[in-house]
Amino acid sequence: MDISLKLGTDNFLKTQLTSADTLLKPLFDSKGDHLLIKELTTSGDYRSLKGGLNSSKDLYLLVYIKLNNEQISIFEDKVYYKFDEFVEKNNEPAIFQKRADFKEYLLINSFQNEEDLGFWKKQITDLIKNGIQAVSNEPLKFFSQAYQKEI
Repeated sequence: MDISLKLGTDNFLKTQLTSADTLLKPLFDSKGDHLLIKELTTSGDYRSLKGGLNSSKDLYLLVYIKLNNEQISIFEDKVYYKFDEFVEKNNEPAIFQKRADFKEYLLINSFQNEEDLGFWKKQITDLIKNGIQAVSNEPLKFFSQAYQKEI
């Protein structure tokens, strides 16, 4: 399953929502854009590498990473061979790679409560900064954003 992401207002994105998609509102910023995760079977901005989206939970953490060539090999080694480093309490993230730029990745994980979301955010930030960024002088692009399922 591949995905495309769209940011925008709640009213704008609701018109594009299908039953397979997930509409999320910013968890900590009431004025931020909503996020629409459009799930596609054969195409999309991002192709699935590992894991899957668990839409049964209400809280999501989206992590965006853009790596250089040196960092990509370390990241992919962790994705394919040490995936358990990304997993918090048997909760695997979905990992996607951008089709137009193979240096860009998304990690999306869902949670039942804010405590687990916060713990995984700290875990993934440490893994990226201390395990991937530490091997290169060139900084990577990295940000995370928490969302809540639109009800």
